[in-house]
Order: sequence, then C-alpha cells, then structure tokens
Amino acid sequence: MNHLILGYGYCGYYLAKHLLENGQTVTAVSRHYPPSLVLKGLNHLNTDIAAYHPANTSDTIVYYLIPPPSHGIKDSVLQTFLKSSTMKPAKVIYFGSSGVYGCHQGQLINEQANCYLQHERQYRRLDAEKQWQDFCEQQHIDCIILRVAGIYGPGRLPITAAQTQSAIIKSDEAPLSNHIYIKDLTQITALLASHHQAKGIYNIADGHANRMGLLQQQVAKELGIPLAPEQSFEIIWQQASPMRREFMQASKRLSIKHLQDTLGNTLSLTPLSVGVRASLITQGMLP
Repeated sequence: MNHLILGYGYCGYYLAKHLLENGQTVTAVSRHYPPSLVLKGLNHLNTDIAAYHPANTSDTIVYYLIPPPSHGIKDSVLQTFLKSSTMKPAKVIYFGSSGVYGCHQGQLINEQANCYLQHERQYRRLDAEKQWQDFCEQQHIDCIILRVAGIYGPGRLPITAAQTQSAIIKSDEAPLSNHIYIKDLTQITALLASHHQAKGIYNIADGHANRMGLLQQQVAKELGIPLAPEQSFEIIWQQASPMRREFMQASKRLSIKHLQDTLGNTLSLTPLSVGVRASLITQGMLP
C-alpha cells in the first residue's frame, strides 16, 4: 500500500516519519519542504495542490492535511482540487478539527453531537468534511474524518507563556479543553488507515479533558519554574485574541468511545504529563 500526504507540515512530518519507520512507501505534496522536515526515504513533490493531479491511486491511502483558507465559510482550496480530481484511492483520511462542535458547556459529546457554529473557521472546517464525504460517496471510496483535539508535542508547547507566567483563567471558571499528543495522533491515523472496517467520523483526543491552562502549567512544572497566576474569565477575555476567544467559547469533553471500540487493545494513549515531558526532552530543554 502506498501513502499520499497532501499538505506537509508539522503533522505531515510526524505521520510520514511513523509510516516510513514501519516500512511504508510515502509521498508528500506541499509548496515548501523546509530542511527541518526532510526525511530519508520520503518522496516529496514541491508543487501547489491546485496543480497536482495524481493518476493511479487505487492502491493508495490519501491523507489530506491542508487547512482551509483564512476567510469565508467554504474551503475553496479543497473545492478547486476536488472539482478537477480524477483520483480514486483506497481510502481518504481528512484531518479536521474538533472545533466544529462549538460550545457544549462542558458536556461529554460523541460524534453525533450537534455542531454549534459561531465562527467562520468552524464553517470552513465543516464544509471541508462535507466535501470529502460527498466526493468519497460519489466515487465509492472509504472516508475517515478525524475531528482532532488540540495537538501538542515537540515545538508545539506553550513554553514562552510558561516562562513569562502569562495569566490563565481561574480553574473554577476555565472551560474544558481536549488534547492529543502528536505521536499518538500519528499512530492512531496509521491504525485507522490499515483497519478495513474503519470509516466515518472519529473524535481524536486522549480521553481526559482538562481545564484550559493546564497544559501551560504542566510545562512550567516540568521546567521547574513558577506557575502562572490565575485571573477571572472576564479579564482574560478582554485581553484575548479572536482565536483564543474561540477556544474559550468551546468548553466540551470529547468522547473517544467510537475510537476505542474500533481500535480496541491496539489503541495506546499518552498521559498529558508524560507527553509534555517527552516533548521537552526532544527539544533539549530537559535531560
């Protein structure tokens, strides 16, 4: 089986690395190929997705990791690509966002939960899901939608915020957030790719929702520096960027029962404290 990664950045790098280490044939397509992301054995094609038209993909699993444009309510990049695409792979896996659920006031939600859309980014993400579902249904292709929680790992930790003791929301006011360690995400993706019965939507998280700000405090603990002070939700809100406000409005706990039922004993998830420490070691910040 061949593996085609459309959109090669942080997640694409770790996914390709995992697949290559397991003896797979991997091709990645992106406009840039930074030296830090170079992998031995990876076939990288330096091109824009709009100009890429894969031919024979019947023995290929396609992973789509290109985020939607930054404006509008439609994923116009994906729309243009699919409109001219003739590919018919064995399976498509779309890396989406659990942000499409919006705010559920801390409730435990599964993949059938309503999506309370408040921001354009959520509309774009949900539109991309629908485009892939429609395309795959028309072409009789297995389709997996990953609704991924907040990704952390080496190079993806709030180290500066921890070092500067950037204030966090009081624990009794903080919304619930969900995380996934990058190495767990790549392993889960590879397992779903090889699972013949896997299809549909999957919540991807470590199964332990935490109060917003805990990740930053965990980084501080590992580095042995003072924890950040807590402030009220209202004060943090007034100072927050639009993106942070979107996260502050999205309190929920992601159920991963569907993922657990599909993968069974092959599913292994890393606790937040372990993932943070491993990431800091990889970055050379801990011995």
